[in-house]
Amino acid sequence: MAASCDVEIGQVVEVNGERALVELHVDTTVALAEDYFPGQPGSHIKIAVRDRNVVGIVSSIRMEGAHLTPGTRDACDTQARRKIADCILIGSMGASGGFIRGVAVYPTVGQTAKMVTPDELKSIFSEFNEYEFSFGHPSQTEDQRAYINADRFFGQHIAVVGSTGCGKSCTVVSILQEAIRKYPDTHIVVLDLHGEYGAAFPENVTRIEADKVELPYWLLSFDEFQDLTVDQSEFSAKNQMTVLRDALVRAREGTVGSDRLRKGERVTADSPIFFDLDDLLDTVRNWNIQMVPNAAGEMIPGPLYGEFDKFLIRLDSKVSDPRFKFMFAPTQYTTNDSFVHLLRDFLSIGTGNKMAVIDLSGVPSEAVGVVAAVVSRIVFEFNLWNPERDRFPILLVLEEAHNYVPNRNDFRLQAAKSAIERITKEGRKYGVGTIIVSQRPKELSETVLSQCNSFIAMRLTNPDDQAYVRKLVPDSLSGLMDMLPSLRTGEALILGDCVALPTRVMIDCPCPKPQSSDVEFAKWWKTGIQDMDVDRIVRRWRARRKDL
Repeated sequence: MAASCDVEIGQVVEVNGERALVELHVDTTVALAEDYFPGQPGSHIKIAVRDRNVVGIVSSIRMEGAHLTPGTRDACDTQARRKIADCILIGSMGASGGFIRGVAVYPTVGQTAKMVTPDELKSIFSEFNEYEFSFGHPSQTEDQRAYINADRFFGQHIAVVGSTGCGKSCTVVSILQEAIRKYPDTHIVVLDLHGEYGAAFPENVTRIEADKVELPYWLLSFDEFQDLTVDQSEFSAKNQMTVLRDALVRAREGTVGSDRLRKGERVTADSPIFFDLDDLLDTVRNWNIQMVPNAAGEMIPGPLYGEFDKFLIRLDSKVSDPRFKFMFAPTQYTTNDSFVHLLRDFLSIGTGNKMAVIDLSGVPSEAVGVVAAVVSRIVFEFNLWNPERDRFPILLVLEEAHNYVPNRNDFRLQAAKSAIERITKEGRKYGVGTIIVSQRPKELSETVLSQCNSFIAMRLTNPDDQAYVRKLVPDSLSGLMDMLPSLRTGEALILGDCVALPTRVMIDCPCPKPQSSDVEFAKWWKTGIQDMDVDRIVRRWRARRKDL
């Protein structure tokens, strides 16, 4: 059958706002025009209304009257066993092409439904072809590309959700590889929790290895120090926070940096100013052992005497912990001038690179939230104070975001949650976009997900996660979420203003791939390693270095 002809497939029998029910008159088991199966979920239909065609996407199909006893052949049975396709109305298309999202004039019952031809589908998906940005093809048409509006995609936040093993990491890598290939001056920061991304970007990328990550303590804001050192369940927590804030201000004021700050001028507990950690500790210790005179002139313990014993123990334990060496024993960033070098490395400014991958696989789990908070805040505040932010967009990729932006109250993750929620709410104004990646969307902050304007929903098998994602997408598209459990590995539903219409897409396989593929148990248990250098593994483990 010619690809350009109009093929009638059914008749509209009900319209209820954003949906239309179409009774199909054709054989749904026979392909029409290049494997177009009428009524297949994910396929498209068009309904002529005035001078335009209203375009819909099939979300489900059913056989009405299928409960009747097999073998019945009367007229009632023929009418009862109708094939009904439930279609979501998503836009309209003119006779000469040109797709517009939204429906101005709705179809009505009795109107004819036709298949959307491959040429028309190509025209729809080519709406954003001027960007020439694509990382996949529509699942039903391998010879076409699904073009993305890059401005809306990167500028209005992206959520990539799916169960483990569905291809999330490969999807994110494909997006980033296409961005780096297409655009010569990108500024991308990736928080890589499992050390997967480095192998996928051998060139033009600053790779900060797990054993070389440095995020010095003096960059921490008051909230981040608080998350790391204060247990808010303690009775003295408020006193600890008050004194910590005072100690941070005093320590930062005591340093004169290359920017020639005068003591007390514009210095807050959050200012990114280098200070000696001992200055902060001395202030807290002085409060902790402060003696005051009583009415008789005798020296007695002050009102805060001993209030910071546990605080000092916690901070001392982290300072002496080799796992926190990346924070409390920096070697590269030890002056105010070094802050400029850190920003240049992280944001790919003047380095010749296009992206920075920060490997956090060696960071202790209790510090991941603080690290995510610091990096996110630095990225946001850089463009907040950047007068040229309109010409310097930044993309922040947050892998396994549910680990540090949870959908619950956790005092240890308050700083990270606050920083990332602020980016998703305000980042668009300052040229900061995000890719939020999670295998457990139900555990991820609803505020963060609700601010994402583009969804890449991959296979989700957990009913709670499915329901959570369904709740976050527009009601008119919630029916498409029923496809999530049956999506193939590497296949996704892309929703949002970044695409011409919601569609199933097969994501391009990245090259090189991230180190996220499943281990081949059967292969290596059959012909595996008989012996190995366990001594070397122990040395790497103890030293927390992967280069030994």
